Amino acid sequence: MPETWLFLASPTGEPAWNMALDDALLQTAAQRSRPLLRVYSWTQPAVTFGYFQRYPAHLAAQYAVVRRPTGGGVVYHTADTTYTVVAPVGHALYEMTTAAAYCALHQAIAAAINAQAELHQAGVQSPSGQYECFQKPVHGDVVTDGKKIAGGAQRRTKFGMLHQGSIAASIPAAQLQRGFAQTRGALFEDYQLPAEEKALAEKLCHDKYATAAWNRKLV
Repeated sequence: MPETWLFLASPTGEPAWNMALDDALLQTAAQRSRPLLRVYSWTQPAVTFGYFQRYPAHLAAQYAVVRRPTGGGVVYHTADTTYTVVAPVGHALYEMTTAAAYCALHQAIAAAINAQAELHQAGVQSPSGQYECFQKPVHGDVVTDGKKIAGGAQRRTKFGMLHQGSIAASIPAAQLQRGFAQTRGALFEDYQLPAEEKALAEKLCHDKYATAAWNRKLV
């Protein structure tokens, strides 16, 4: 059944800003009341790492390093396609289990990539400890010929669900939209970031994601 989604094409952003905007979009999910797909890029080579991981100090000399609000492993943002899905409380994606929502969103990504892409089937949902996201596929990741080409991580709060994803290829936004239209029935409307959401993202960037207290904290 068709469903209206919002689409946010973000300009190239600093690493801390990219994470802050995702956080702001999650906190304001109820105000939009619709799922949102955001596609964005990076001003410089960057690394994001999962909320529960240790700060990867050995990478800081070569990359801008920032902790994500979601879990998962180390992801290198040099030539990937990065996207975000935010769904408000009560939406079907929010009501799913994490594993089911992960697979549902990655079905859309697989459809967008090519006919050979499929979801990896495995019993383990996610490895623990310090690891790189694309080292090996886990259940629900997108693979071609057994090689992982897309993964993601999720977080649920009282505001909604945040899914942060990375694709190890350059995928045009229109192609991603077609994948979500094919598998989720999504009909997209362009979304312009309101001033209050931009202000919240700027505050989160300054007070949280650009700080050593956030990025180097022990968890």
